[in-house]
Amino acid sequence: MRAALIGLVLASAAPLPARAGPPAGASSPASAVWLALAERQVATLEFDRPVARVAVSDRDLLAVRSRGTRLEVTANRGGRASLEVGFEDGATVAYEVTVASARRPAAAAPAVPAAIALGVGEERVLRSPPGVTHVAVEENGVARVRLDGEKIAIAGVTPGETSVVLIDAADQRTTVTVTVR
Repeated sequence: MRAALIGLVLASAAPLPARAGPPAGASSPASAVWLALAERQVATLEFDRPVARVAVSDRDLLAVRSRGTRLEVTANRGGRASLEVGFEDGATVAYEVTVASARRPAAAAPAVPAAIALGVGEERVLRSPPGVTHVAVEENGVARVRLDGEKIAIAGVTPGETSVVLIDAADQRTTVTVTVR
């Protein structure tokens, strides 16, 4: 996939003829080449003549290094920027670069403890796993349980041990053993 993308980048890197600046009020030049990169991706653009100058609208977004006929573009973070490459004969090529942000791994769902200990009259509030729709508690008077949105409140009533079962929409069950001292 990466080789195909680099091949596409190299194929689209042929310089365009010299052009006038973008029309007033335009967000991007009509003759700009669109270049899509991912965060931390490096693309090498190769031209048929040496690069004389490079202009970048956002140097925090793109790092650019010129070496003769090659231009190395490094995407530092997600966003959009314009890149203009100039040659000694006055020709220029403009790129509108879009950098996709790297996906950050989602935070792990909070783990529900397998067992908790409470004192009589003490209440513990736990974050409910995603999708929990019902809570079942053994009816022995040891604890009282309340499901409140994304929170589960468990209160110790009398000394002893009981089980609390968390049930989600797919009927998956998670059991928590509650000991009240």
